[in-house]
Amino acid sequence: MKQGYDVIVVGAGPAGATLAYELAKRGVGVLVLEKEKLPRYKCCAGGVTSKAAKLLDFDISEVTEDVIYELSFTFKLGRPYLGQHSQPLIYTVMRDVFDYFLVKKALQLGAVLIDGQKVTQIQVSADWLEISTTDNIFRSRLVVGADGAYSAVARELGMGRSIEYLVGIESEIIVPEEELVKWKSRVYIDLWCIPGGYAWVFPKRNHLSIGAGCLVSKARSLNRRHQKFLNSLSMGNYTIARSSSHLIPTCTEGRLVWKDKALLLGDAAGLTDPLTGEGIYNAIQSAQLAAPVIENSLVGSKVGLQDYQEIVERKIMSELRIARKLSKNFVRFPRLAFGMFNQSEGVWRAISGLTLGEIDYAAVKGKVGGFKGIFNRLLRL
Repeated sequence: MKQGYDVIVVGAGPAGATLAYELAKRGVGVLVLEKEKLPRYKCCAGGVTSKAAKLLDFDISEVTEDVIYELSFTFKLGRPYLGQHSQPLIYTVMRDVFDYFLVKKALQLGAVLIDGQKVTQIQVSADWLEISTTDNIFRSRLVVGADGAYSAVARELGMGRSIEYLVGIESEIIVPEEELVKWKSRVYIDLWCIPGGYAWVFPKRNHLSIGAGCLVSKARSLNRRHQKFLNSLSMGNYTIARSSSHLIPTCTEGRLVWKDKALLLGDAAGLTDPLTGEGIYNAIQSAQLAAPVIENSLVGSKVGLQDYQEIVERKIMSELRIARKLSKNFVRFPRLAFGMFNQSEGVWRAISGLTLGEIDYAAVKGKVGGFKGIFNRLLRL
């Protein structure tokens, strides 16, 4: 049976759920297809930055596990640098709960969800797209890929080029109550105990999310170094409740996020920050940028979705370009980059400002005199 909708969104993560919410607010008939049954576990540190939370027009406190006011950094497990702020920097969440919370917000406005539907084929005709799943066929005027690093939409429509990958491993760790108290309201990040990457501890209500990520080219030793990082934390008796790995996609120059009757959002578009590995902010932002373009295409005078490409390049890809260059400098000079913490309070102000959404990468670059200014500071160290 073929069921018709204005828009079909493939994927019920933050990008897909946010787009469904935004389109339903506009009266657009939207169906969300999700391959898993919701709620479903998602391998992720589970950090929603303050700037990401501010994009939403509703409160997320009911699904928040912990509120982070401190960020602790070390280099190769050495002496820590502790940055503190009076405002919340990050809200930690469990992605199964958070994602389903966002989906339910969309459903309350009239969006439709059908989960347990893995997309197997997309066929394009003059007037419709036919999206086939394992046991159904759906029709829509437009399709949106919000289905992550392994996007079926990108694959089926030939939009999967210009992507580089990081790789991450994440473990949910049960620790004694006294150990959990020590981590409350603090995220810990170690630079370079994983060559070409970093490791982290994100506190949750009843456990710790501990992981590590690096360049794909360095991933051979990731499991061993992740275990070494766990051992370095001296947590006493702990239990690994769950552990899994995932790819983290980040786009390069020339990434196509629009084609004919299709758009890509979030990880499917490769919009993860290549410096931090954080993807929720751009997932939500890309959905909010896409919604008015889709509405205009469906009911307005404009035909086509090409405006989405232009606005993503201007609002998101320009920032990712700066983040990628910063990342390459920090990978080349990791010890010197970490040394900047102790040399200048401005580095912490920049990090906290970026996390709060008070400044962006372009503003940071401008304040230090561009990449030449950053490089000169590294040389002075």
